[in-house]
Formats: sequence, structure tokens, C-alpha cells
Amino acid sequence: MCGLVCAIGLAKAGVHVETFEQATSFQEVGAGVSIGPNILFFLKDLGVLQAVLSKTNEQRPTMRAMRFISAAGPHELIYDVTLSLSHFPDHLYRPTFLEAIIPMLNPRLVHMEQRCISVSTLPSGSHVLEFADGSTYEADLVIAADGIKSVLRDFVSEKPTSLVYSNRIARRSVIPSEALKAVKTDIMRPLTWIGKNKVGKINVVLFSTDSAVPIGAVNIPLPWVKPTSQDELQRDYSGWGEDANIIIKEMKNPSKWYLHFLHPPLSSYVRQRVVLVGDAAHAMLPHLGSGVGQGLEDVYALCSLIGDPRAQKSHLDAALKAYDSIRVTRANMVQSMSTVMGDVVAGRGPGGGTIPQIQEQLKGVWHPIWHHDLVGEVKRAVANAYGPRGVL
Repeated sequence: MCGLVCAIGLAKAGVHVETFEQATSFQEVGAGVSIGPNILFFLKDLGVLQAVLSKTNEQRPTMRAMRFISAAGPHELIYDVTLSLSHFPDHLYRPTFLEAIIPMLNPRLVHMEQRCISVSTLPSGSHVLEFADGSTYEADLVIAADGIKSVLRDFVSEKPTSLVYSNRIARRSVIPSEALKAVKTDIMRPLTWIGKNKVGKINVVLFSTDSAVPIGAVNIPLPWVKPTSQDELQRDYSGWGEDANIIIKEMKNPSKWYLHFLHPPLSSYVRQRVVLVGDAAHAMLPHLGSGVGQGLEDVYALCSLIGDPRAQKSHLDAALKAYDSIRVTRANMVQSMSTVMGDVVAGRGPGGGTIPQIQEQLKGVWHPIWHHDLVGEVKRAVANAYGPRGVL
């Protein structure tokens, strides 16, 4: 997703971009993605947001803020994000997002079934990508948006990097709304059910955590997504309240996702003229719903720096240095916050697990993410690379 938006943004700025995709067709899984006010303006400027809305017959994004509810007993309201923020995230359906942006790509510059297996450097400073079918491609700049299992990440880090199992499992399913008529809790807004070591999130995702095992101590063999059963759900979520149990019982053919993230985080997203964006750079846990948002912040910074009207090939090194200077600290901070958030909603946060303690830890947690001055930060980075002037 982020790689395609990057290709669209750079092409709009007049940069020649070739896109390589290992799959036979573009496809996206997952129910939704949260886009905060920190990056929504960029999608509007590119025309991406309007293209997505045209696929949903909506005039504007749906603004829906999260609520946190106790999983046990009568489902007490623990925290409502609307009480602490004036702007809320916009929720976009992933497959619809992808369907909307594909026509914005030049099909002649998109190459399918091209799985990159390595990158090498030429004396000129250019790079050669090698693909599984034996073909190669020479590029002045390589933007690696190849996801959590990135092939090019180790080239950038110059050493093997670690995707570690987080001791967290997400069980996912899609439930028809008519099957949940008996649920008294308002499920038209996103909500998180909070239980000890367990979290239930309506769309529907159930998280569970093994807090007795150190992170990275368990290696999960592929595949990381497997079928699970109703019996397992009933066993692991016994003791939850009436509404939660109605939802769990309606989870037909659920899948089990073993959640991994990049640990320790990278100290740089750039080596030579290869740059990482999105999950390739900072794969994180989903507890703040900010993984895609951070990837889009990467893309905005790159498009502003590489797409600046003054940019020439000779400026690439300075532009990538400026990108690295603003993105590593910011994205790694959000990655760390996402891990802590998973502990908080599982009742194991650093501030304690009682309801008042959880409430206190949730206050303002999204503010540094959604209300970061990204435009100002990127303007300063562009000025450092090229001298004072506006951004893309």
C-alpha cells in the first residue's frame, strides 16, 4: 500500500518510477486502516483520498474514535477517546483503498511477478536489483516497500535483522452485522474490550498474550497465519461478558495470526541509495493502529525530498540523509509506543492494571502520533537538503 502511494506521489512530482511487485496481482488483506490527521492531508493532495471515497459513495472519511470497554461483567466503559481529542482517525477499507489507487499508476511502469532476491552496488553508485526469475534492473534509487519480511532490510542494516514473535496472537474473523442484533453494546464505533492478557477489537480481532515468555524466546515456524477453532476461542476467552461472548460465538472460520515485529529497531533506514519505508523499516504491532500511518509519513517525507523541483541525481545522498534524520526517531518511537499499548490494554501496562490505572495510561496516548507537526518537520528537512523553500 505505502509503496504504491510513494510511486504515485513521485510520479506526480515528475520522477520516473518503476514498480516491481512479486505477486501476480495487487491484493490487500485486512478489514481497515486508520489514517490520522497527521497524514490525511497528503492523501488529499495526491487525489488518493477522493479516489477512495468515490469507491465507497461517501463524501468524506468516516470519523470514528475508539472506546475501551471492560470485557468481563456488564462491559463498563473504561475510556472514550472522544473525551480527549478534537480530531479522530479516518477508517478506510484496505481492499477499497487499493482498488482506488491502482488506476493512478502507469501500467507500463508496473512489473508483476518480480520477486526481488538481492541488491548490489555498482561503482557509479547505482544499484542493481536481482529477481527470482534471473532478470535484473539498474536504478539510481531503490525504495524498498517490501513489507515485514523485507528482503532488502538486511542490506540496509549491513547485518541480519530480527523479526521476533511478540508472544501475541490475533484471532480474526468477519461477522455479518445481522448476526449481532442481540449485542447491546454499540458496535457501530470501533471499540476495544479489555481483559487480563486478552483484548477484543470489533471488526473482529481478538488478541491474547503469553506474558510468561520473554519476547524473542519462541520461534514460530511459517506460516504465521493459520486456521483456529471455536473451541479454542471459547477456552481462551472464557469469563468474558454477555456481549463479548455473543460476538465470539459468531466468529465463523476464524484465523490465528502470530504477531511479529522488528526488534531491536533499526538505527537507520538508509544505506547508500537504498531506502526503507513502511513495515520494511519499522514493522510494529497493531495496538495503536499506526503502522500504515507511519509508512505514509515515510512516503510523504520521501516524496517531498526526492520530488522537490530542485532535486537532481547529485542531491540523492543529501535527500536520503535528511529523510533518515527525521524518520528513524519518529517511527521507532511509535513502534515502541505500540508495543507498550498492547501491554496497557492487556492489563499489564507499566502504570498498572486496575481500571483507574488503565484509564490514566490511555489519556493522550494518540496525541503525539496524530498531532505531530509533520509538515514543519519535512519543510526543515527539505531546507537542510536544498536550502529554504516550500515542500511538495
